[in-house]
Amino acid sequence: MNEALLHPRRRIDLEGAYNVRDLGGYPTLDGRRTRWGKFLRSDGMHALTAGSQDALVDYGVRTVVDLRLTREVEFQPNVFAARPEASYRRVNVLGDEYLEPDVPQIGEPARRLVAIYTMVLEQRQPAVRRVLGLLAGSGPSAAMYHCTAGKDRTGIVSALLLGLAGVPYETIVEDYALSARFLVDRYFDLLAKGEMTTERPLEEITWQTYRDEFCPQDAMVRVLRHLDGRYDGVESYVRQIGVTQAEIEAIRTSLVD
Repeated sequence: MNEALLHPRRRIDLEGAYNVRDLGGYPTLDGRRTRWGKFLRSDGMHALTAGSQDALVDYGVRTVVDLRLTREVEFQPNVFAARPEASYRRVNVLGDEYLEPDVPQIGEPARRLVAIYTMVLEQRQPAVRRVLGLLAGSGPSAAMYHCTAGKDRTGIVSALLLGLAGVPYETIVEDYALSARFLVDRYFDLLAKGEMTTERPLEEITWQTYRDEFCPQDAMVRVLRHLDGRYDGVESYVRQIGVTQAEIEAIRTSLVD
């Protein structure tokens, strides 16, 4: 396993969230590393305690980008929408008209996820471009972006950021699947509250089985292949959707040591 993946600084342990992670410490193809304390990915932030919020402010977070649907935001508002220390922005990456792709709910999990991710990349390009523009313009302070679980919409944005930084695809795939190690606890909590159901015996549920069902590595492998095949890679894709050269350089400069 990539040693950088489970670096002690990778996950930020906060009360009220499960999957807050720093994109720092990953080796790049040109021998450098991604910078700690610049881009943070997260699951829902609505339950962050006051102490956790203060910890993020102390960490340097000054920009928060909420990627969720309107109904998600109304049901579970982001706590930073009311905090003066950070600029809170919302970009509805899926769009409120979003419909699940016409892919069978049974069978290979990666197939359904790839359909969702490529739909975002192809049909929601103005929203993707807006997110990257906000992150590029976040300056030297830390910027945080999140959805509900912190693995799908957040995973797409993370893949694009890491791709622009020159992080190898293998590492991007591993960072995507890493969510399973932390979200399995959220899964158990939702099952206990009756907010989710499963036919699998609880003793058989591990972070590995969660990964295989909800964030299989092959899903991100196929998405990156899609970007290579259709756009000749991540950088070419973001250029074609309207991200400027200045914004690309701003992301690289802030993310790579």
